[in-house]
Amino acid sequence: MALALVGGGVWFVLGDRGGDAKAPTAQGSPGVSETGPGVTDDPTKPEPLVEGPSAEGSAGEESSSVPELPTPTGTGLQAVWRAPDSTMLALGDAYEDEPRRVNAVLSDGNGFECKGRWQKDDGGGLVVALLCEQDGTKVEDKDRLGEIEQSGDTLTVTWKKGTTGTESFERFRDMDPA
Repeated sequence: MALALVGGGVWFVLGDRGGDAKAPTAQGSPGVSETGPGVTDDPTKPEPLVEGPSAEGSAGEESSSVPELPTPTGTGLQAVWRAPDSTMLALGDAYEDEPRRVNAVLSDGNGFECKGRWQKDDGGGLVVALLCEQDGTKVEDKDRLGEIEQSGDTLTVTWKKGTTGTESFERFRDMDPA
């Protein structure tokens, strides 16, 4: 069991400690609102500005205490990348000392998801190998293998297995540091 404070509410995460592979479930504490001021369930609605005194404490000046979403600033491969059709490809750290650790995830947002690894090949190039599922069911003929090339904020994957052709992604978001 874990306890977390989220947006002014207390959340408990309960997991089955037995042999059952059920995912943990989150339950809000009774009498605590799941959303607070300035928090909305609708991602298309802009959040209202929360005004407060400025850092200098001047009486007439006010500033927003809600920071803007950061724009991606990274230059490395480790990022979340988005294709024009909104397919997302997340590439994490290499974890060269942990060859079984997942460091790449591809998702189209419609139930198609692939997980696997990216790494350097023998020639120094970058490759990605992914095992894929559709709506939670393994789909072996959609497993993917591709070569990765990065040029600034553009990532190009040339698929060799599972699909063919190239797919371009733009840097969407930096990875959160671990």
